[in-house]
Amino acid sequence: MVRALMKGLTDAEFERRYGTEEQCLAALIATQQEAGLQCPACGNNRCYVNGRRIGCTRCNRRWSVTSNTVMASTKLPLTIWFRAMHAMTSTKQSISAMELGRRLGVSYGTAWYLATRLRHAMTERESRYRLGGPNDDGGAGPVVEADDVYLGGERNKGSGPVGKTSVIAAAERLDGGRMGYVAMKVVQSFSASAVRAFCATCIAPTALVQSDGLRAFNTFGEADRTHIRTVTGSKRPPRQRGAAFFVVNTAIANLSTAIKATHKAISAKHTDNYLGAFSWTTNRRRNMIGMVPALCRAVTSATRLTRVAVYAAEHVPLR
Repeated sequence: MVRALMKGLTDAEFERRYGTEEQCLAALIATQQEAGLQCPACGNNRCYVNGRRIGCTRCNRRWSVTSNTVMASTKLPLTIWFRAMHAMTSTKQSISAMELGRRLGVSYGTAWYLATRLRHAMTERESRYRLGGPNDDGGAGPVVEADDVYLGGERNKGSGPVGKTSVIAAAERLDGGRMGYVAMKVVQSFSASAVRAFCATCIAPTALVQSDGLRAFNTFGEADRTHIRTVTGSKRPPRQRGAAFFVVNTAIANLSTAIKATHKAISAKHTDNYLGAFSWTTNRRRNMIGMVPALCRAVTSATRLTRVAVYAAEHVPLR
């Protein structure tokens, strides 16, 4: 049986929808109006739009449509932003900063900073959701498979932690063994406190979690969650649908392929944002044609990220 391909937004269709500055501005304003315009000074929600500015009817404050978003203080045309959104979401492997700069006609530094801000927006948006929550009808949610992952490091150092970044990965297992939503976070170590912090940000309070025999993963059974411990030994389970940890191992394999094929290597400092962007695109893979509007919503709701903050702030893993 041949699987139907997921139809995405072609380059020609993208240019038809977002090819001009006016079209991009209209899409950005419509997204903000849909979320609800609110004055950042007085909180008034009765605001008006005048060109590229938004005004408050109460205190008369005016601000740019890009203010209070991840696009704040940008000097780039909106067409560059939207083309970057399309390039970063139209493939499973995303795109490197070098290739993004070549396509957009900007320098490597500009492309890298632009991509970093878009990943920041994806990661913040993804933090709103939890895996394994109840269904819409109130029934039990899908089983969540969890596993430990080591990223990076020298190949000749084996699979141990030396020189590698520790990550907890989780994925929902839907009916028929299909993959649902995924979540991944960098941790300082595989400790009970790190698992507890991961649960607080990524796992629903009443979820059913299945993990391997790692002792720290017993923490998944705290609160109202149910934990299934499946000892697999030193060998990974077979990669076939229905096998233990098939969906989470598939998500990990897709992540590894994306990193190796696109970026070759990623900085440990920014790994969480790469993981957040990977989870964001993976979780929306069934609506490829809606990727750009979805990322536009993430961009307009994300907090501001300055160049100084990008280079100065050190990432603190979950403990």
